[in-house]
Amino acid sequence: MATSHRIFNRDRRVLEAIFRHPRPSNLAWSDVLHLIDRLGTAHREPNGRLLLTIGGHGHVVHQPHAKELTPEDIAQLRKFLESVEVTPASVDVVEETPAVEPASLDMVVAVDHHQARLFTIEGASETARVLRPYDPHHFLHHLAHRQERELRGQREPEEPSYYSEIAAALARANRIVLLGHGTGHSNAAAHLEQVLRSKHPDISRRIVATKAVDLSAITEPQLLALALGVLDPSKGPSAPTRNP
Repeated sequence: MATSHRIFNRDRRVLEAIFRHPRPSNLAWSDVLHLIDRLGTAHREPNGRLLLTIGGHGHVVHQPHAKELTPEDIAQLRKFLESVEVTPASVDVVEETPAVEPASLDMVVAVDHHQARLFTIEGASETARVLRPYDPHHFLHHLAHRQERELRGQREPEEPSYYSEIAAALARANRIVLLGHGTGHSNAAAHLEQVLRSKHPDISRRIVATKAVDLSAITEPQLLALALGVLDPSKGPSAPTRNP
């Protein structure tokens, strides 16, 4: 007898889109990964591929290079879901209980043009405060930027989906510290701040500071000390920085 899967209404709509004819052209990977998290797990392997697992059965997805699934991606995903007997008719829809958001959520973003590492600052006391990786869909940390090329001596325009994924992850933050290395347009943190100002002004207003640091050398404890020094100058030393 097939296992009955319980999913939310938002996930039911994604599941219906996967089985829709004709196939949708705007099905987002972030929505699909949310669905998979309800049905099983989505795990990023060292080689960059995604391993989707439901009921002990696995399906490997190559590194997504776009925000939306291709028609081939959808066809393969549908075949996998059918093989584990997950269809719009086989699932139970349950009411989603709104998550209780913390009164204040501080987030730190260490970003360059190839990957973004997001952390939340957790811990009630000064001595217990730590950084926790934040990537609810196991996607952001490995989100690959396209190969950098030079265009008339200037950097090619940034991949919009790269920064839109970061913006989505920052939506619940109360205070944000952006960290990047390089100067001017080569500093991805500075570019991210510009994108947020133009496209997500509500999120950009929560940015406390944008700092230039050597991401290849700084440790997580140093990142925490730097962030705390910015968020509350009376606590914690700041790590060495360079102005963007």
